[in-house]
Amino acid sequence: MYRIRCAVVLVFLCMLPVCSSAQDNSGTKSKSTETKDVDPLALDVLKAVTQPIERAQTFSFRALISEEQLATNGQIVTFFHTTEIRVQRPDKVHLIFQGRGERVDFYGTSGLITMYSPATKLYATMPAKATIDDNLADITAKGIDMPVGPFLSSRLYELASKNLITGYVIGRVKIYDQDVHQLAFTAPDVDWQLWVTGGESPRIVRAESVNKKLEGKPRTLVQFLDWDLSPSIPTDEFTFNKPADAHQIDLLMPKGDK
Repeated sequence: MYRIRCAVVLVFLCMLPVCSSAQDNSGTKSKSTETKDVDPLALDVLKAVTQPIERAQTFSFRALISEEQLATNGQIVTFFHTTEIRVQRPDKVHLIFQGRGERVDFYGTSGLITMYSPATKLYATMPAKATIDDNLADITAKGIDMPVGPFLSSRLYELASKNLITGYVIGRVKIYDQDVHQLAFTAPDVDWQLWVTGGESPRIVRAESVNKKLEGKPRTLVQFLDWDLSPSIPTDEFTFNKPADAHQIDLLMPKGDK
């Protein structure tokens, strides 16, 4: 049972992993020495693709995620997982995480988070903030990296445009056979890019970030699929309905959390 329990908790921690405790990159320039150069057109495009997400009261999408991590031998290794996301503002979210051989359902509603592993029939609960935005702020304050987190926020543009040092429109490119617009941005702690579609319904297709705070500057890539900004979601989608044979376990928090 101990091994099963640890497996479930570790799978969940892989969804909200990795932290600020890694070594800072001494080569990162201080804010005072950076020269800002942000193209207004880059901000216009950024606002055009983020505002529809901010305004959506209910939305869903799928994300294919690859994350680099630094191994103990100094090698950068890459891990993959998928996440299905369903959101109803201001406080309801259901994430279906699949990676490293496990599925974990993450339910957040009414100030409570529940993680459930269907394969092992084990679940854990923990208190949460009242809204999705408050929970995201709490996660950020704890130094936890959640790749899809910012895209659940009702303040996505504000978060994305904050503290920018440079921002450019690279131009029109192709991702395989899809025509997209490529944007590139830098901030004190991260370099990131977006690939977006245009037209009447602009959408984010791909996001890539490089964490300059961490040794090795690991890269995270998120491929977005199946955006729906007005889905019909059943009312019970965000509620954990405990199976009769499910068992509750204690959640092992990362060291230092309370």
